[in-house]
Amino acid sequence: MLLIKGFLLLAGAQSVFAKCRCAPTDECWPSTTQWNTLNSTVAGKLIHNQPLAKACYHGPGYSAAECQRVASNWTNEYWIPESPIGYSYPLVDTCPPINASSIAAYPLCELGTSPAYTIRATGADDVAAGIRFARENNVRLVIKNTGHDISQRSQGYGSLSIWTKHVKDGLHFHKQFNYSEGSCPSNWTGSAITIAGGYIWQDAYDFATKHGHVVVGGGDPTVGCIGGFLQGAGHGSLSHEFGLATDQVLEYKVVLASGETVTANACQNADLFTALRGGGGGTFGVVLSATVKTYPSRPTLYHELIVTGLNNNNNHDNTTSSAVLDATARIASKYPALVDEGFAGTAFLFTQESGPWVYSAPLIKFLGDNKDSSSSSNATAIAIAHAKEVMHREILADLLPGNGSEYLVTSEWSTHPSWAAWYASTHHTTAGNNQPLMASRFFGQAVLSGREVELAGLLGVLTTTKNNTTSTAKVGEGSSSSSTTVLFNLVSGGKVANDVRYTSVNPAWRDAYLLLQTVDMAPANADAEEVQALKADLTTRKLKAMKDLAPGTGTYLNEADPYDPDWRQDWFGEWYEQLVAIKKKYDPEGVFWCWRCVGNEGWEEVTGSALFGPLCQVD
Repeated sequence: MLLIKGFLLLAGAQSVFAKCRCAPTDECWPSTTQWNTLNSTVAGKLIHNQPLAKACYHGPGYSAAECQRVASNWTNEYWIPESPIGYSYPLVDTCPPINASSIAAYPLCELGTSPAYTIRATGADDVAAGIRFARENNVRLVIKNTGHDISQRSQGYGSLSIWTKHVKDGLHFHKQFNYSEGSCPSNWTGSAITIAGGYIWQDAYDFATKHGHVVVGGGDPTVGCIGGFLQGAGHGSLSHEFGLATDQVLEYKVVLASGETVTANACQNADLFTALRGGGGGTFGVVLSATVKTYPSRPTLYHELIVTGLNNNNNHDNTTSSAVLDATARIASKYPALVDEGFAGTAFLFTQESGPWVYSAPLIKFLGDNKDSSSSSNATAIAIAHAKEVMHREILADLLPGNGSEYLVTSEWSTHPSWAAWYASTHHTTAGNNQPLMASRFFGQAVLSGREVELAGLLGVLTTTKNNTTSTAKVGEGSSSSSTTVLFNLVSGGKVANDVRYTSVNPAWRDAYLLLQTVDMAPANADAEEVQALKADLTTRKLKAMKDLAPGTGTYLNEADPYDPDWRQDWFGEWYEQLVAIKKKYDPEGVFWCWRCVGNEGWEEVTGSALFGPLCQVD
């Protein structure tokens, strides 16, 4: 658990600012009567939030049995989203589940950056009521779906949250898509699914499968469809074949800052439609539904490559550990050839404590049409044979000389009748309650091809802490080990490279062959100072090393370092100023504000020496 020191809000910290959103300790904070009135307006759907682990602390609400239940589910990726303040990536943890012996380290149990109140919205009227209440009472407003939010956009001290997870008006399959209102010419004549509200990608995958189709979504089945993922670009194993998830959106239903519900597509509110297809969630409006393209299912080829170091010592200077990192760099330099062949997925470089480095690459290739004909079967066989030949020529042939002496190589192939059959047969990463420190960068073909030496140097930086010891070195006296995982997302190229009208994704997506991520996990008992040191190292050394090797590109805003000083350029590229103009048009009063979101200039969270505080205007 993360040990937090000094998280108490200093009274009067906002007094030097011209205007702040009302906080629970302020006189302007709405009265109990006002909150009760809001609760009546939304038919009893207002929740007065209490910390998830309050039952673990002596005092009102203490319950050893309830504490045990909470603790046992604390990292359960399906349990966390069921709470209005359940976050897979909490900004700060001011009330973790603890035992009595640890009570001295946690004198208080507070909500911290979790919202004070939540509307469990089930429709547009609930959303509009919440927006109106926040605007009229000067209360900070945040939007939350499942809580998968590395960039902290759905959290906020003293806020009112609109929780869209329970807006579930169904999943609707359209054999041939037609715009819902009026006439709007479209070159899309295929099928589509309307996803209304709080469904997760597993729901969408299952629904599409029932209709013999696939939909472009994320690798984590517990991520919400509607929210930051779909509005910020969205990638997965099918994005190479069909484009980014946001490229698939045909229209949105949105509640604006005015409380009005509108349709946004290529013909109605086209500028808003453009902003919502790449500009990020939480700042333009509250999306209630999206209609997305679907595609007929096809057979899927699967290849899993694992390279494991032979040593039992995790020292980076050890020859066999270095051999795995060097082999990974050589593999990465050949990624353009794999991507051009149609391989897609996410590879991992990781190590267990006192164990060797491991490179694992579970990749798929979406095959030809699934038709019951000899010609189709023959074409599929040819495609499989060619994919295997490319993998052997580019990757395996280079690895085999070191197999058994420097590392162990395993290479396994399988063919599945559909993408859904493959997805159901393999494990997919999910997130419970954890606090990863993440940085990422796009890498194009010129940065990868023939650059194995430079890539090996970069991996050396990413897999070490700032004192040049391995990622499992002690961060502080008495701390357990930190850890690092490097992710190689082969989710671009192919259709992602195509320019798509009415999208505002970072243009760097269109040139990328790799989205490289480094994820650091702080020691389980690290204090705030140790975590801050790791954050600083991530930004100033690791992210800088990625930028030095891949200058002028950028990254995916949903999986980026939240503290990147160049975030506007790195996350949005040339789109940022246009997105700000659209933001001002649809939200002129700045009702929607979130950390590192489009148009957040002029306001900031005032924390002083604390870890959280009110939202205030700044010059």
